Amino acid sequence: MNDIDFTEKLMRYQDGALSADETTAMEQAMLDDPSKRQLFAEAQVRSMALHYRFRQQAFQSGCGFSRNSEKTRRIWITRPIAAMAAGLVIGLFSASIVWAISSPKATTERLFSLLNGSFDENRVEAGFPRQTGLWGGDEAAINNGKLRFIAPGSDSNNPGAQAMSCDVFQLVDLRPLRHTLSREGDSVLELSASFLDARPYNTKPSVTFFCQLYLFQGDPTVLHDSWPQSITETLASGSAQVTTLGRDTKGARTLTAKCLVPAEADFAVIQIAARPNIRPAKLDSLFADDVKLALKTQPTLPVRIVQR
Repeated sequence: MNDIDFTEKLMRYQDGALSADETTAMEQAMLDDPSKRQLFAEAQVRSMALHYRFRQQAFQSGCGFSRNSEKTRRIWITRPIAAMAAGLVIGLFSASIVWAISSPKATTERLFSLLNGSFDENRVEAGFPRQTGLWGGDEAAINNGKLRFIAPGSDSNNPGAQAMSCDVFQLVDLRPLRHTLSREGDSVLELSASFLDARPYNTKPSVTFFCQLYLFQGDPTVLHDSWPQSITETLASGSAQVTTLGRDTKGARTLTAKCLVPAEADFAVIQIAARPNIRPAKLDSLFADDVKLALKTQPTLPVRIVQR
């Protein structure tokens, strides 16, 4: 299990989305590799630190208490972390929740800073990209407006590791979005992509497609020097996946990965991948298309929590 696969399982473990077999595999990987144990510990510490930060902000910024009767207490939360603060207050006061819907509406903005998402240009660089706006990664080709996964490759910073999946990346500059991210409300970055397993139905081995994004602070042009070890430095990340056994009645599958965007995020790593689930295996008739990036901004909504 390479670092990317382990990190993806770690994120799903934190969400409670791992199966029993996947949990066993992750535990075995940690038993075999001290670096993965350290990665697991760092992720847990970071998660606890974020929870503590949200809790402190919830109770120190904008929260007020007023007593209307002996049996009723109302708490108004108007910070961008309203949802998490609400959960904390529920746990402390055994309260029920009432959401007050206000007039501002959520907005969705298609980001064209992700280039060649429809693969109209026949260009995929070899290796992890060194600049924004170009696709690069393992062996892949663009045919008839679709990206075709050809072969898994090992990471340049760990050439001895087993090649697990065919990974293709693009770096996207987020700094022009600062004016949007500075507004009140939560901003969510959404990466979507369409994947097609065009092999005959029930062809083995099964293949898992991935759609992932990672947000970083700093200079995107130097990330290739430390990828994939630098995954541990992400500010936020999101992942989606689907497993297929050839073409079926569902046809192409669209995956959408989402993550909250911190205001200090400078760039995103976009990753699409195909991984055969028995290795070594030849990749054949596996495609990606219609990769899109969108920014959704949800205005801050007032939340009223009433104890009964």
